[in-house]
Amino acid sequence: MSSTPVLNDDNWSKLLEYVAESYSEVTLSRGFHFYKQQMVLSMNIAAELRKVHAVVEEFGEKCQVAIDLNQLKASSCTCPVKTSCKHIAAAFMELADRQGYPASQIMNAKMALKRVAAQSANVSTLEQLPGMTVEGWHKFMEHYTYHLKPNYDQWNFVELLRGQFANLKRTPITFSETDQFYFEFHQRLFILRKIVEQNAQAGVTFFTAATVYHLVDELMEWINPTISLLNGLISSERFQQTTAYFRTQMSVESPKKLHHFSVFTAFLASHPMLEESQIASEIVAFEVMQEAELSFSLCAGRAYLYLMHGRKALSWETLASHAAFKEAPTLLFRPFLDELKQKQDWQEMILWLRRMCSFYRGKRHLEIDVYVFYWKLVIAELPEAEADMWQSLEELLPTTYRIIEDLYYERRQWKRWIEMQIAQGYDPFTHRVHVLQPIEKESPELLLPYYHQAVEHYIRLKNRHDYKAAVRLLKRLEKVYKKMKQPERWEAFFTRFVSRFSRLRALQEELKKGKLLE
Repeated sequence: MSSTPVLNDDNWSKLLEYVAESYSEVTLSRGFHFYKQQMVLSMNIAAELRKVHAVVEEFGEKCQVAIDLNQLKASSCTCPVKTSCKHIAAAFMELADRQGYPASQIMNAKMALKRVAAQSANVSTLEQLPGMTVEGWHKFMEHYTYHLKPNYDQWNFVELLRGQFANLKRTPITFSETDQFYFEFHQRLFILRKIVEQNAQAGVTFFTAATVYHLVDELMEWINPTISLLNGLISSERFQQTTAYFRTQMSVESPKKLHHFSVFTAFLASHPMLEESQIASEIVAFEVMQEAELSFSLCAGRAYLYLMHGRKALSWETLASHAAFKEAPTLLFRPFLDELKQKQDWQEMILWLRRMCSFYRGKRHLEIDVYVFYWKLVIAELPEAEADMWQSLEELLPTTYRIIEDLYYERRQWKRWIEMQIAQGYDPFTHRVHVLQPIEKESPELLLPYYHQAVEHYIRLKNRHDYKAAVRLLKRLEKVYKKMKQPERWEAFFTRFVSRFSRLRALQEELKKGKLLE
């Protein structure tokens, strides 16, 4: 950087304005190439006169550049173009770099000017934020982030938006504690909306879908503890403005991508001291809006409010009445089940879980695990509901095969669990030793058919490797009989076993190696 400053912020703005008016993008791009390739061989700055002389090389030819900072239009070059050429552009960039200004802004002069204008406008706008509505906040955020362009890496775009909003913290804004919460909440909602809109325009891939769901999860994890810190301080006005924002977003939401619906229900569930009158007012607002909108997300939001208001039958009827209900994703039901959990209305939860059963047919195990989680909550309070759970899971076979198997084990229904292992062709070697230990301790007799069948299987394979496996199982079987305190049954079985397979020399040798035969 030159020790002689010939540029200040005001001069810099004027230089950007001149470049934006006088240079094409192609010329600036070529000039930037010359600058990056260090083709500006020399530069002399006459600080008092505010004039600059530079030498720029191109294909061995040296072009003389003269810059007059007092009268930029008078700047010239010895090349055939003479003015507004790539050589002068390169010299501008070299001068900017030496004076401590970003040379890249010369190449992107128009964008840099817009950013500067936005920043100066934003400074005055920041003081007005506390008096703005939520709608005004979103208009401000749109303007504040307009220069950030989406790209293929959506998470990178999210981080750019977050970084831009982090800059707001450098300027004190006289928000109340409640407004501070709502303003940060709407920054997060703004980012979610931007990603949802980008997906709608460009189509959804695995990576873009993952970004949206990650944002929703983050939002829902952030809401509850953050609202609780408000110590009951709520703003009826901000609440109404926020729910109005949600209704607008839900009115255009895809029936299978209920992102704003999920955050809306988490917001309601977490909001402290939500009064009956507020819920009733929201129901009216949803009913009025849905008369003109056919959005399933709006319908689901209204149904959730009915459930919060204690109108349980109407809640389900509202959902079921919508044409898109049969194709609804399973994530739709979680807020409703959480509300019933919060109210400890277990009988109603049984009804909902039974009605929901068909929606989980053919779904991923992760989704069905959530379904089973709520069944477990019910059974912990109403053990008699266990039969309903098994009926639901059986209706979802074969998808729920593994889940039923795990539940049998978890609930120590050993006989049914072992029958499922045998039906699938498994043997004791399928499991780690600790898996069978509790069965051996509590109901060792149930392991007998499992071990006996496996021993027979390995003997039929008739090779030494499998004979060794059969011997290992026989030793474990002997332990089971001893655990049952029935050694005589073991002796009787083993005597018959040795007699049956006395002609299999390799097996007899392995039995001796295993010290089962002398």
